[in-house]
Amino acid sequence: MKSIKDMLLRMREDLVREIARRSKVSTEGVMTDIGDILDSVTEERTRELDMILTDREKKKLGRIDDAIDRIEDGTYGLCDECSIKIPKGRLKVVPFAKYCVECQEKLEREEKYMREEPEEGIKKVPAGEVEE
Repeated sequence: MKSIKDMLLRMREDLVREIARRSKVSTEGVMTDIGDILDSVTEERTRELDMILTDREKKKLGRIDDAIDRIEDGTYGLCDECSIKIPKGRLKVVPFAKYCVECQEKLEREEKYMREEPEEGIKKVPAGEVEE
């Protein structure tokens, strides 16, 4: 467990450093000169991408912190859903995994299904049909 915890701590340190770097670049990147519209759009797009990446990194940081907490309380390596041991191979690839492969796949299918649900009050009508 010590080596996994050390690896997680290194990953955490690298992520914190990367988030700080992106934040610094994002705030420094504000243009004071008036450039052409293409420069402005490109710069805004880059900032948006940095924000998306930073959000993902922050979520990953939370999963790493959670894994470190699970090591501390002795529940690391057990699936949060079914409580079976997560295979070591999976933990080597994804050291902050909370679920075994089967439960992770099930959760991802459920999330996909929930994203595809039509909003309340909106009916899907097959093409070519008219709703009365």
